[in-house]
Amino acid sequence: MVRVDAQFDQNELRKLTDALKDIPKECKSGLVSAVNKSVKTTNTAMQKGVTQRYNIKKQSLTNGDFESASSSKLITVHQATKSSLNADILIKSHRLSFNVKRGMVSPITPKSHKGKTMKQIKRMSLPKVKVLKGKSKAFKGGFIATAVTTNEKGEKKPTTGLFSRDKSSGILKFHRTLSVSHMVRQKQIAEATQKAAKEALTKNVAHEIKYRLQKVSK
Repeated sequence: MVRVDAQFDQNELRKLTDALKDIPKECKSGLVSAVNKSVKTTNTAMQKGVTQRYNIKKQSLTNGDFESASSSKLITVHQATKSSLNADILIKSHRLSFNVKRGMVSPITPKSHKGKTMKQIKRMSLPKVKVLKGKSKAFKGGFIATAVTTNEKGEKKPTTGLFSRDKSSGILKFHRTLSVSHMVRQKQIAEATQKAAKEALTKNVAHEIKYRLQKVSK
């Protein structure tokens, strides 16, 4: 698990505390609101960067799009409260499996070898992996199959995905790709996320100052 702390510009937060120092209750509420709105915007920008570059659906990042412990809530946001202004984004660091339901590999159903000669089997098209948007690559030595795999909770369930077989031992290997924590560290995504966080805090601090001052003046 990778924790991304919402380390916002303290100078921006200081603007809010200075402007609202005479109304401490509103000051605290304003800080919490500004931080949480900014964290939400930061998370949205980060997820947008991931889904635009990589072939992964947004619902896979937040809710999980199929029954598997490893796919549920790959990204989780923890918000600030009045008792603690700490806010962060938790990102699972395990590598994502090439489960067909995730959409990063094709075909999505195993191809039967029944009734085919070895020559025909060797001529069958290779499975393709699609990690980056708009790009696919043949996976030599791999095949789509359904086999029993173990998830993060230690539960064993049948999974259809990309496998290969060790030539010497004959053991099946379930293949994986990048982790989401690796994806969010990609240079362009990281820079866009940081830019969104900075701009969001500036906007939200200004809004909270105006809103809280108007609220007490009524």
